[in-house]
Parts: sequence; structure tokens; C-alpha cells
Amino acid sequence: MARYTHTIDKKGRVIVPARLRENLDGVLFVTLSLDDNFLSAYTPEQFKLIREQLSALSGTDPEVRLLKRAIIGEAIECSFDSQGRISLSENLLNWIGVKAGEEICFIDMYDKLDICSKEFYENSLEKIGSLSDLDLTRFNVQGL
Repeated sequence: MARYTHTIDKKGRVIVPARLRENLDGVLFVTLSLDDNFLSAYTPEQFKLIREQLSALSGTDPEVRLLKRAIIGEAIECSFDSQGRISLSENLLNWIGVKAGEEICFIDMYDKLDICSKEFYENSLEKIGSLSDLDLTRFNVQGL
């Protein structure tokens, strides 16, 4: 798990870090994240599970319909080109506030990749301040 930074080219393409590509089969599904200013990228298997779970929810619930439109409806299938790049849609790049020539971060979250602008990520780290200020007692994570 780590953070990697790469630049979006004029065609909306970005290199997926080689270390991340090692564990992928040449395809990612990229969609909106539940977190503002982030995208989420999943393997086809992971995204299939998410689609199945969302499909099992009641279509009469307006929040379910909204969630389906945001996660499934905005998803794009991204195949790696010969240089290890994926093409992101203008809509997804706008969601995270990135234009050609700007840098984005890939954050390996183990079960998915988070993608955001480098500027946003660095600003969010500054806002966190010290991790010692966070109350983590409710999570019961051992060994941190």
C-alpha cells in the first residue's frame, strides 16, 4: 500500500503505477467515490460484487437509485494500453477537479484504489494535522 503520483496527459490518459499494475489483469473500473473529490478504481471482480450488491437493493428507494446512478452509471471500464495508461473521462476528471497537465494520486487502499488530485490530497493531509489528535478508540485497530 502506498501513494503514487502521475500526470494526466492532454488526452486524459494517466500511467497506472507499475507496482499497482503487477496485481491487475489489464482492466480497472473507475467510478465516483463515496468521498468528495475522490474516484475509486476496482478490479472487474471487485466491481462485479459491488454491482451485484447494489442490484439486490430496492429500486423503489430514491437513495438506492441515486447510489446506483453515481456508482454504476458513472463507471467506466479502463483497459491499460501498451504503456500502462488508462483513459479517464472528462466527467470523472472534472469530479476530482483535474485538468490535463496536472498530477493525480493513486492511493492503494488494498481493496480498491483511491484517485484524487495531488493538490487536494496534500491539502487534506495538512488539515489532518497530527494523527495523534485523532480519536481512534472506536476502531479497535491493534498495532498502530
